[in-house]
Amino acid sequence: MIDQIRRIFPVVRIYVALMTFLVLAFCVEFFLVGYEKFRLYNAFENVILSIGLMSLIQLIIPLKKWSFIRSLTCFFIVLIVWLEGAYYLIFNAVFSPSAIFLAIDTNASESLEFLKDYFSYPVMIYSFLIILTGFLLIRFEAVVTPAKPNRFLYGLGVLCAIFGLSHPLIYTQSLPYTFSVGVYEYWKTAHELSLQQMNKTGIFTDASCELSGDELYVVVIGESTSRKHLQLYGYERETNPKLLSIKNELKIYDEVVSEYSYTIASLTRALRLGDDIKSGNIIQLLNAVELDTYWLSNQAPIGLYETLVTKIGMTAQHTKFTSSETWFYNAPYDEVVLPHFKEIVEKKGAKTVFIHLLGTHGAYDMRYPSNFKRFDPALGLSRHPKVDHYDNAVLYNDYVISQIIDITKSSGRKSFVLYFSDHGEEVYDEIDYAGHVVDQNITKNMFEIPFILWQSNSFKRQRKIQANTNQKFSLANLSHAIADLCGVSSSKVDFSKSLFNGTFQPSARIIMDSLDYDEMFFKQ
Repeated sequence: MIDQIRRIFPVVRIYVALMTFLVLAFCVEFFLVGYEKFRLYNAFENVILSIGLMSLIQLIIPLKKWSFIRSLTCFFIVLIVWLEGAYYLIFNAVFSPSAIFLAIDTNASESLEFLKDYFSYPVMIYSFLIILTGFLLIRFEAVVTPAKPNRFLYGLGVLCAIFGLSHPLIYTQSLPYTFSVGVYEYWKTAHELSLQQMNKTGIFTDASCELSGDELYVVVIGESTSRKHLQLYGYERETNPKLLSIKNELKIYDEVVSEYSYTIASLTRALRLGDDIKSGNIIQLLNAVELDTYWLSNQAPIGLYETLVTKIGMTAQHTKFTSSETWFYNAPYDEVVLPHFKEIVEKKGAKTVFIHLLGTHGAYDMRYPSNFKRFDPALGLSRHPKVDHYDNAVLYNDYVISQIIDITKSSGRKSFVLYFSDHGEEVYDEIDYAGHVVDQNITKNMFEIPFILWQSNSFKRQRKIQANTNQKFSLANLSHAIADLCGVSSSKVDFSKSLFNGTFQPSARIIMDSLDYDEMFFKQ
């Protein structure tokens, strides 16, 4: 028996080392954040994947190259374990295609802000231990080649891995699988948006609109702003002094949610007319009726290539980006868009202006100038310093929105300003966390958004807006509502989906593709 173990041990030594590493990684994670069933599934997946990969390379790679290829394979496994574990420690969630989709569309500056905002000692400890044990695995085990390879054992390992990874509870935990799906979906969406960028009027051949040339329609897209932290919605802190002073001029909608909890999915869905991205976007529709369209953004236009939201913005007839975030340059404060907006307003002709702000996007302390530091984190008056930084960012956002309204009002045109956020944010209100996640561990604050409409007197004289501000509405139908506000008709526009229209028919508010928002968060 001992002789048999001695003969087989050199063959299975690398497997024993890999399993030891994976068990240690799971134990470190368990010690830092506790047990979760889905993390156990992920650990099983990592074990099966490791066995399969190591068996496959030893089965097909010549013996003389084993040392290098096995080291490379171990490095790949260590990288996967570290990425999955660190992501779980930060978000209490596993990687998903949506997470990969989001990562591809994130620029360098956002990445640095993310690291700054979510740095924690548990993540640092976990990273140190995984990198250390991973180094030992590669340095002392991966390079050891058995004198007599056992091809039968390697073949069996490959077959067992194929069988194990085919189970739905297992392959959905796989980072390589998740990465592949995310990249494919990103490429497919980016390709279609590129086609729309080249075809500025899209498929809207029957669109019509009566224009006088005096129209100034403004759509302001905020970022990561939860209505829970707006004084206009009952928040106890004075975060909306400017908008509150003109509250009687505003329609404040109380029941609006985003369909997703992150920008890319939320806006690519909100700005298109139908369920499929090929249905065209609202900017193309406005172009088709000869409204002059502008996209003014304080979000950097470049991600891995272009961000998907940029591609939608580029379908406008005129574009201006005020931020060129790089590794060495922080984004300017949102007020940088105001002079450009004034220039646009002064130009003649009917126009719709989309203004995309950084809003209250993390890191929160980078979203407001020092003179808006009303809530001092050093005083310790909040549950966490990030709450104070966030509320300061909301206060500054209040100033920027009010300035946009003032500029629009001063133009004397037939106009409206519609302000909403792309999604909400959790800021230590329901869970011990600040930010938004793309799958598990979601809260209602990540979806509940401000939705506010200002109208000029001349606009109100010509157009009666649905008065009920308590209607349940989702950004999934936003483009129909914007088309309705702008007076645009088309066979692709459904006024029963516009909360501004008397024919509005509320529908189920679906979030994250398949969840009913109201049933999930309010069902008794």
